[in-house]
Amino acid sequence: MFSNKELWAVSIASGIRSIGFGATWPFMAIFFNRNLGVPVYAVGIIFTLLSVGSIIFSLVGGGLADLMGRKKTLLTGSLISTALFGSVAINLYAGASVLIIATLFILTSIGGSLVFPSANALVADVTAEEDRMNGYVIYRIMANLGWAVGPLTGSLIINFGILWIFILVAACSIIQGLIVMVFIRDRWKERKTAEGSKKKLNMVAYDRYLLAFTLGTFFVTLVSSQFTVTLPVYSSLKIGIPENMMGYIYAVNGTVVVLGQFPMTNFMKRYPDMVSMIAGSIAYSIGYFLVSLSGNLPDLMFDMVIITIGENLISPVMNSIVSKIAPDDKVARYLGFMGMVNSSGRALGPSVGAFFLSVYAFRGLYVWSSVDLFGALSIMVFMVFTRMTRNRYAKPGVADTGS
Repeated sequence: MFSNKELWAVSIASGIRSIGFGATWPFMAIFFNRNLGVPVYAVGIIFTLLSVGSIIFSLVGGGLADLMGRKKTLLTGSLISTALFGSVAINLYAGASVLIIATLFILTSIGGSLVFPSANALVADVTAEEDRMNGYVIYRIMANLGWAVGPLTGSLIINFGILWIFILVAACSIIQGLIVMVFIRDRWKERKTAEGSKKKLNMVAYDRYLLAFTLGTFFVTLVSSQFTVTLPVYSSLKIGIPENMMGYIYAVNGTVVVLGQFPMTNFMKRYPDMVSMIAGSIAYSIGYFLVSLSGNLPDLMFDMVIITIGENLISPVMNSIVSKIAPDDKVARYLGFMGMVNSSGRALGPSVGAFFLSVYAFRGLYVWSSVDLFGALSIMVFMVFTRMTRNRYAKPGVADTGS
């Protein structure tokens, strides 16, 4: 596993990308609200549209990764991200309108939607089935090293202006593309030769097990997506956390992943995959509920620890389960379908959270209890999926995910 050069290459590339994106997320909702004067409800709409782009292009990204190869799709996504974030920086410097900046920001969803299913499918390609969980753990830890460094970097850069954060994202996307170009082998020609025929571009791939499982991930994503808008806006406007301190809350997320992912995954190996999914939903719900009881920065940092435990329990297992459900020639499409469903959750999540903030006038107990209703729904769906898969093996030799 540790000598798997392609696994490490795609993982390190993801970590570099995450430095840039980790620097943006703590500040984007506040940037639109405070700097550009966009109302909170409209900020929610911007992030909803960002995720709508991900919904569409996750399917395209998965289909392209299966059709023309992981490497080419990763390079295309990196190039698009570089161009779009560079354009945001240029237009911001030129004093362009809020509409132009918001539109370009929404379009940045294209790059990520091409990169994520390709990168996750590549991890499955280069690892044996029995090592796949550890492969996704390595990938996630490296990505979250970026999420640990990125928010702290953003907290420093924000003092020089938000423009430099967009430049950082563009630069990190360039470096990601260079790593992919040099160290990742293009397996598409090998796969095409082995299959002996040219496949049609079919973006959609699903079955009833995938539909049931991704319904549960949709609900849990509605909870986890409060990370992007509701949590920073609530922390800033309700609790009064200064903008340049916001990165510390998000740096906790990356740090807990880096330090805790391997021990947690090794501990959970003694339990079925779905136990980890259900436990993760519970941790997410508890973490966000605790935000309603928080009144300062240390409280919020502790809440983020609990939230990230939920993320550690769910994220690598989620990808592994879908890669086991999928036929070998449709792994990226199945992951792309899950990406589409989860992007739907991320699309609705910011608007739902902003709606709760507005309706409940920032009264934390009402806001975060309402969010947690979706966590309860995810647990119920995962329990149903567990019963569905109790006697089903995704592939020969694959342990049952549900029992």
